[in-house]
Amino acid sequence: MLKKARGKAAGLALILALAGCSSDGDSGDTGGGAGGASGGASGASAAAAPLNPSQLAQAIPGKLAAPEGWKGREPRVLNGGEAQKHCQLAARFSCAGLTGMANTQISASYDTDVKFELLAYDSVENAKAGMKTLVADTREGAKADTLKPLTIDVGADETDAYAKENRTNAALRVGTVVAFVIGSSLPKDHDLHSFASMQVQRITTAAAGKNPDA
Repeated sequence: MLKKARGKAAGLALILALAGCSSDGDSGDTGGGAGGASGGASGASAAAAPLNPSQLAQAIPGKLAAPEGWKGREPRVLNGGEAQKHCQLAARFSCAGLTGMANTQISASYDTDVKFELLAYDSVENAKAGMKTLVADTREGAKADTLKPLTIDVGADETDAYAKENRTNAALRVGTVVAFVIGSSLPKDHDLHSFASMQVQRITTAAAGKNPDA
């Protein structure tokens, strides 16, 4: 990403961290191109209802979700009024109907990691607005010819993915949840697509009342 866009992406994680809540662009990644909506009905049907706090905590990848050779952090979660307060502070995505925020990071080395951000909303309509404003914010100031569109087909209802230098990014909406997956210098065997797929699967599993780590 451009420095400005990169700073904005990092800013979301920082907001959550301050709240106490806290690739290499591989053209082989597959599914919904940058700026386009993709994915099937699986995401919509599985996560159309709002996630409760317990489900949100399960949906964000925990330490057990880290691949072999990678290290995960304990997820940080904000719910209710706390989430609204820090959403207003961030002022980078829609806060209407926001019920929770969560973030975590999985690392393989100092400069190889993937960050996960989740925004939980009370309705699909509000989640769509959250997705739209998040995508607009992360792309603000970036010239179209500096971003490499990626196709990420992991069953999300909406997808926006692209690469810039050693970073790959995917915004994903699964029913009432918006996820932002940010990879740095990801290897081909654990690329953005694999982590985006893991995140979507965790959201749909948690929404179905099951434990993704079971």
